[in-house]
Amino acid sequence: MMLFFDVGETLASEERWLASWADWLEVPRPAFFAALGALIEARRSHRELFTLLRPGIDLEAEREKRRALGISDHFTAADLYPDALPALQWAKTAGHRIGISGNTSAATEEFARNLGLADVVGSSQRWGVAKPDPAFFRRLIAEAGCAPDEIVYIGDRVDNDVLPALAAGLRAIHIARGPWGVVQARWPEAQGLRRIRSLAELPALLA
Repeated sequence: MMLFFDVGETLASEERWLASWADWLEVPRPAFFAALGALIEARRSHRELFTLLRPGIDLEAEREKRRALGISDHFTAADLYPDALPALQWAKTAGHRIGISGNTSAATEEFARNLGLADVVGSSQRWGVAKPDPAFFRRLIAEAGCAPDEIVYIGDRVDNDVLPALAAGLRAIHIARGPWGVVQARWPEAQGLRRIRSLAELPALLA
C-alpha cells in the first residue's frame, strides 16, 4: 500500500507562518485566526482573509517585502508536528511506500525530500495543477505507479483532500487538526469519513 501525505496541517503546522501574517498586517492573532475560521465555515477562500483585513492589499508585493526581510512562508523542520516523523518511520518499517504532495510550492518538495523517508514527492506548482482538480490526483496516481485503490491519501481538508481523493478512486483519511481540519469535520459531507486527530492513530486505523 502507498500512503500519500498532504503537507500543511498533516505533516507540518501552518500556525507559525499564519501568525507571522497576522503580525505583518498588525492584526491581533486571535482576530486573524477567528476571521480565518469564519471564512472556512462559510466555504470561502482563505485568500479573502487578506483583503478583508487590509482592503486593496497587493499580496504579491507584500510577499516580496517579507522575503526581503528574510520572513519566509516555507516550512522548516521546526514546523513538523511531533507525530509526523514517527508516523513516516512507522509506515516505512511496515513496508508501505510513502508519498508527500499537496498544494505547495516546489520549494516545499525540497523540505519533503530532506525528511529522507518519501518515495515520491510532488507539488501543485511543479505539477501545474492544484487540488481539488481531478487532474492533480491523476498525476498523483501516475507518480505512485500503482492502482488508485492501493493508495491512501491523508489530509486535513475535506474539500481539497479527502472527497476528491475518494472521487478519484483512492482511499482517504481525514486528519481533523488545524483550522480547516477542525471546522470541516463538522460539515455534513464529512460525516462517515475515516478520521484521525493524530498521525499516531494511523497504525491502528490501517491494521
